[in-house]
Amino acid sequence: MLMSAVRAIAGIVILALVIFAFRDSLTHILSANPEMFLLAVLSYTILNILLAYRIHYLLRKQGIDVRFFRILRLHYAGMIASDFTPGRAGYFAIPALARGYGIDGSAVLGVILSFQAVEMVVKILGASLAVFYLLTPSSYLGLVVPAILTLIAIAYLWSDIPPRIERLEEVRRRARMTKEHAPFIFSISLAGWVVVGFQWYFLFRALNMNVSFLQAFLLQPLATLLMFAPLTPAGMGIFESGSAFLISLLTGSVSQGVALSLLVRSSTILADLPGILEFLSKR
Repeated sequence: MLMSAVRAIAGIVILALVIFAFRDSLTHILSANPEMFLLAVLSYTILNILLAYRIHYLLRKQGIDVRFFRILRLHYAGMIASDFTPGRAGYFAIPALARGYGIDGSAVLGVILSFQAVEMVVKILGASLAVFYLLTPSSYLGLVVPAILTLIAIAYLWSDIPPRIERLEEVRRRARMTKEHAPFIFSISLAGWVVVGFQWYFLFRALNMNVSFLQAFLLQPLATLLMFAPLTPAGMGIFESGSAFLISLLTGSVSQGVALSLLVRSSTILADLPGILEFLSKR
């Protein structure tokens, strides 16, 4: 609890310092086009529907019959929790919440771990393309370690290789059941990349920034990796400062980059807001 509070305070302090240092970013936000902002929220809403469908599809393939709207509600709960937890780990609340409805939590966890690993591969692929497009080849070194760890995680989840950890064996068994559906998992991940690319593109348009869809599409996975930084809730402050730097490479304006990153976070939270209903129903 203490560490959570420290991380939250650190995130707030970093974010406040970034906004204070580039306070003219608030002027950009106040002049943003509201229609474009709402289109960004809609794009992220489509992403949520796609990701919930992926969970539903993979559970059905394991013989677990559950209504799609139940999974959608659980997914939203995980998303809103991830918006306020370090490393976006709050998404892993879904298995515990699922057990409350009589759904096999191990099956849900196995499905989530499988597609999260694949999702990270897609993000690293996108980030690599962005590095090639925006930065120098030496910057690829920063992606090597997460890429290797992600591939190891996939190999461990989808095989019988040691070590065997008793508490994880059921999860691994469930994860292996999703292995044959890898093309489906990848296709949803790629579709999600396109949809979030549109979210970013609409936000660039909202701020009247001259950035193409291709640039938004490539920039998004590299920048959003920063949200998985475990130091602050959903990379608070780290995402905003890092994204502002990356966006400034395209636009030449750090202030516009800060404004864009703040709109990304706010549109994401707004789209995930229905997840609160699941937690309120538990009170």
